[in-house]
Amino acid sequence: MQYEELIDFGLTDEQKMVRKAARAFAEKEILPVIDRYEKEGRFPREIVEKVAKLGYLGVIVPEEYGGAGMDFVSYGIICEEIARADWVTASVISVQNSLVESSILNFGTEEQKQRFLVPLAQGKKLAAAGLTEPGGGSDLANMMSTAKLEGDHYVLNGSKVFISHASHADVILVFASINRDLKHKGVTAFILEKGTPGLIINPIPMHGLRRGDICELVFDGCRVPHENLLGKEGEGFKILGAAVDTGRFSVASRCVGQAQACIDASLKYARERTAFDQEIGRFQMIQQKIADMITSVDAARLLVRRLGQAKDAGLRRNSLEASIAKLFASDACMKAVQDAVQIHGGYGLAEEYPIGRFLFEGKILQIGEGTNEIHRMLIAEYALGYRRQ
Repeated sequence: MQYEELIDFGLTDEQKMVRKAARAFAEKEILPVIDRYEKEGRFPREIVEKVAKLGYLGVIVPEEYGGAGMDFVSYGIICEEIARADWVTASVISVQNSLVESSILNFGTEEQKQRFLVPLAQGKKLAAAGLTEPGGGSDLANMMSTAKLEGDHYVLNGSKVFISHASHADVILVFASINRDLKHKGVTAFILEKGTPGLIINPIPMHGLRRGDICELVFDGCRVPHENLLGKEGEGFKILGAAVDTGRFSVASRCVGQAQACIDASLKYARERTAFDQEIGRFQMIQQKIADMITSVDAARLLVRRLGQAKDAGLRRNSLEASIAKLFASDACMKAVQDAVQIHGGYGLAEEYPIGRFLFEGKILQIGEGTNEIHRMLIAEYALGYRRQ
């Protein structure tokens, strides 16, 4: 089964072409090699370079700044189709566009846009984003990393953890507090460049995602030029809020893509595997799992599409809709992975099939860009009137 067989309201002919091109690229350039990258623990740099030539590292950046100038719905489609083949390549696209480039586009000076945004959007440089801290997790307002102005430089001290593809990044967007007593009002954004004095990047050994280049960032008297301050002092939490709204959109899109990969694999296996003299797809319990997977993933896709349309309509902040989409899509993805493992039985954890890899990667999608527990709290607080858009 292919999802083109379902009615897909609202996509323009151009958006359908974007989907077709992204899917063709993923199936030809990524799927045949990605398991090898994971076994070797090697970051898929060659694939990322090909992605850059397609304009996917600057999807939502205007053409005047070197980007493709596409709409958000198209961006979501690209994230979905690439994630259907590889978590890491989709993460590079997501972090580069949603977190780093959107922040520089919305809050950077013209000089910063020319210096950083243009080469990032053109794919000449790679970006990472340093948000999560060892003791804070989702508690971004209580940031422990500090920044102190000394002459024409800010001196950063502290650390960040679980930063994707950090050692391959040329530009890293980081957040630190200029005054921890101010809580969120002290959070400030900085653009760090590769080789900045006092910036130390250490790899974090992981049980999975060995190709993901997941690292710890240490700021040991890290000296950042004043001109690399993004926005104003104390404006970092506003910058962060706008960035994660877009980040949650792209992460939700990636969840849909990975869940779709689970459906694809399960449909194929259910027709190939036989038990008791018939295909296992004939068994009612297998059919129930497949039906639930398809229904929940299609619902997640519609929630993500709604969020993309809201962003295309010019609504910059869509925090409630972003939380709903990210929560539902990541839960749907994790359930799809679990069902896919069950359908595959022992083979679901064998290297011969990608499903076991999806189990680890799907769980991270429930944690990254705000844990799902945080999103449930946010959704309820919006509904109760304790929080407003």
